[in-house]
Amino acid sequence: MLRNPATGDIVRYRGKQGLFALRAAIVTADTKTLDPEGVKIGAVPPLDSNRHVHLWVFTPGQLGGFHEYNVALGTEPGTWHWPVTAG
Repeated sequence: MLRNPATGDIVRYRGKQGLFALRAAIVTADTKTLDPEGVKIGAVPPLDSNRHVHLWVFTPGQLGGFHEYNVALGTEPGTWHWPVTAG
């Protein structure tokens, strides 16, 4: 059984555009760490479930990355999944 993601976890994010590249990402908020006041004032989007997260997605190049919000678990474009472990 998969555990729920937590803030600080490293996951993989599949891009929504272009080549749908897989990128490393870090969870910046989960349902346990999301600031309800931030959601209330509109500073941060809500999360739809305990498997949805806010991410910082790392990219090569000068910008270094970008935010993605309320990202669901999955394998299709625009979703996150756990890294595959060797073994």
